[in-house]
Amino acid sequence: MPAIVEWGTSIEAGWGVVDDLTMRSGIAIALVSVALALPAASPAAPAAHAACVRDTPATIMGQHKCLGAGEYCKLSAERQYERYGFICSTRYDPPRLRRA
Repeated sequence: MPAIVEWGTSIEAGWGVVDDLTMRSGIAIALVSVALALPAASPAAPAAHAACVRDTPATIMGQHKCLGAGEYCKLSAERQYERYGFICSTRYDPPRLRRA
């Protein structure tokens, strides 16, 4: 004859504690997994670019540059330099920037 177990006895209380711990650890593992899967928040302004103290800040060919007279330049980006008031002069070898 099977034993009749009533609610609230020590046998069921023990199983309830194990289930509660298992559920809590499962939730904790799930939350940690989700937190590790999400990318880290990026800063609002990138800190890698140094300020151009004496030169003109510019974006040439998709990259941040500090333009100044005498700096090396690429002839293929001539129109982009003109936007910032410079000319890529072929007077020099290799070409260099000069004020327009």
